[in-house]
Amino acid sequence: MNSSSNLVNQGSDNMKQKILILGLGRYATGSGVSAALYFAKRGDDVIVTDALPLKEVKDNVAQLKKYKNVKFHLGGLKLKDVDWADIVAKNPGVRRNDPMYLRAKKLGKPIVNDITIFLEKCPCLTIGITGTRGKSTTTAWIGDMLKRSGKTAYIGGNITVSPLTFLTKLKKSDIAVIELSSWMLETCGEVGISPHIAVWTNLMRDHLNTYDGMDDYAEAKAQIIRHQKPNDIFIANLDNDYVANYVSEAPGTVKGFSAKKKSKSVAWISKDKIVLQDGKKLIEIISTKDIGLSGAHNIKNALAAIITAKEAGANLKGIRESLKKFTGMPYRQEIIAVKNGITFVNDTTSTTPDAALAAITRFAGKNHTLHWICGGAEKDLPYDELTSKVKSLTPALRSFSEGVSNVDVQVLDGTAFKRFTSAMKKEGIEFTKNSSLKSAFENCIKSAKHGDVILLSPACSSFGMFKNEFDRGDQFNKLVHEFDRL
Repeated sequence: MNSSSNLVNQGSDNMKQKILILGLGRYATGSGVSAALYFAKRGDDVIVTDALPLKEVKDNVAQLKKYKNVKFHLGGLKLKDVDWADIVAKNPGVRRNDPMYLRAKKLGKPIVNDITIFLEKCPCLTIGITGTRGKSTTTAWIGDMLKRSGKTAYIGGNITVSPLTFLTKLKKSDIAVIELSSWMLETCGEVGISPHIAVWTNLMRDHLNTYDGMDDYAEAKAQIIRHQKPNDIFIANLDNDYVANYVSEAPGTVKGFSAKKKSKSVAWISKDKIVLQDGKKLIEIISTKDIGLSGAHNIKNALAAIITAKEAGANLKGIRESLKKFTGMPYRQEIIAVKNGITFVNDTTSTTPDAALAAITRFAGKNHTLHWICGGAEKDLPYDELTSKVKSLTPALRSFSEGVSNVDVQVLDGTAFKRFTSAMKKEGIEFTKNSSLKSAFENCIKSAKHGDVILLSPACSSFGMFKNEFDRGDQFNKLVHEFDRL
């Protein structure tokens, strides 16, 4: 196990190191760019490598051009760059089977990322949030509760903003709230570092094209607690079997949340009220009906956020205010507009069948048609449960089998198309194939009536047709804003 303190401090005594940035990435404030800037400003010799050509990452390259100690090897990967490096800074988008990464492992090269550097250097309390679903919303919600309580909180991580972008601004009294993906956490495990407060919202089927089954996926997520200290805190979803299995392995204090009170529960639901145990006191926080974000999944996110914010110093006034007023994150069941009586919903970050089902459950209804845009790139996830539940979800959707459709299914072409539509055919669900998002959108508009909902909730990854899921969401928003001219 490498120690990050031994790695990232060595450049401070005028001893240059050779740093390989493995994957620059597409995000201007993302992991690869931020790590490259960190080492460039430190005065190290840096090689930035990415399989993408210059035209795909030119804006990010522009941020680094002024540093004479930075070189670029783009549009292909060379193993000799790994041999050259003292330290490899791996972008989370670089997978475990990548030849460059495997070469670094074989040679025993220290491997870091922007998160491990940040956690080592951060002067204040760190809160890390992971999970298959809900981690972005929970991250933002915690930050909102803290800010409404008068705390200075910074938010970053997997939400496309590297925490290195605000590292130099932090004071000891501040709080860093960081969303952590499984790939970020893998490197945290290699380095041996975890946040002071670890929040694990859930574990559901995802990324099975990357991991060797759910247990492998769970172990990657578990790195969020693996290297905690005895005085650290693990905030766990006790209703999720995978998360609950790790409770006994937590080095620090466990504070759980659940639908009903369980052993180690600190927050739960009682008669439609959120109850928080604060020492020996039971505090009634709020009615679930008064929470600003709808959906059962958001009640669980609220429970996690309440415990975490309280542990980080938020007051009850700020927590309650946030629960009522927090409006959620962009791209997550986000109502973009209502035009001509049609509601447009952007749920582009729904990249799994489970996530799509949550959106469909929320926006389907027997008095209107749901126009569902779905499909994309393969993640080796099963679709049978989604299509089966969709068919039987509401009386409106049960009409699939009767040939009277209250749902209009527009499927984007991609590597998942064959398996996804096969599952639909089994349930008698009719669909239209589309070669572009614009085509799918225009098909929805043609048949949409007053009161209908047009929902982008793909249940699949974005690669192929789009740069990433946010590009997909931005294109949808553009189509919505141009709707009046169609």
